[in-house]
Amino acid sequence: MIEPYYQSDRVTLYHGDCLAILPTLEDGSVDAVVTDPPYGINTKSDGMGKLNPWADLCNSAMWYAAWIRESRRVAGALWSCLNWRSLVTFQKASCDVGWPIESLMVWHKDWIGPGGTRGLRPSYELVAFWSNGRTIADRGLSDVQTFKWCGHKPNGHPAEKPVGLMQFCADAVQASVVLDPFTGSGTTGVACIKTGRRFIGIEIDEKYCEIAARRIQKAEAEAMEQLCDSNTSPTTTGETRCH
Repeated sequence: MIEPYYQSDRVTLYHGDCLAILPTLEDGSVDAVVTDPPYGINTKSDGMGKLNPWADLCNSAMWYAAWIRESRRVAGALWSCLNWRSLVTFQKASCDVGWPIESLMVWHKDWIGPGGTRGLRPSYELVAFWSNGRTIADRGLSDVQTFKWCGHKPNGHPAEKPVGLMQFCADAVQASVVLDPFTGSGTTGVACIKTGRRFIGIEIDEKYCEIAARRIQKAEAEAMEQLCDSNTSPTTTGETRCH
């Protein structure tokens, strides 16, 4: 039995490798996986530059396939952030697992990032969607969604995503229980608390696990305060009481 790093009524957060912890979760135990894994950038086998050789992409796909396979076992749907460089690795991993990508969403940041000296400056990333029974009920949803973002990462994680983006993914498949095997600074967890969902998180880096735990605790306290404010009534002495 793996002890949680942090646990509350709605949250279970584990510190460890997701490939060791995911197998301990029961089949079909969550509604959706909503996550932002490492993109596999700067992992070229010669240690120089960005991914280029096909062999390196295939090696990375083996690792992607491992956690995608586990996600399929435990969840009704999977949303995963990626970018144009890592897309081919996700496609290879999906083929290896036998679970095709259903849709590819463009996350428009409403902001233009740095783009080096030769290429276009990026203003988007991608989010892939896999269905394992759960589908996107709102057939009016577009595959381009805007969530304002910028170069400033408020919680210190270099790949931090906006809460609204992760909430959108959970909302789209009407998930009540959400798993994030790459929790990072806890953004998916915060999105779940804000919308009354249960959350299971896994983070391998203890530094970010601690940040995630603090953020989630703060979000829980704020949610409880809001609930209390909405359920107060005056007493006979003029004071207010939270029900």
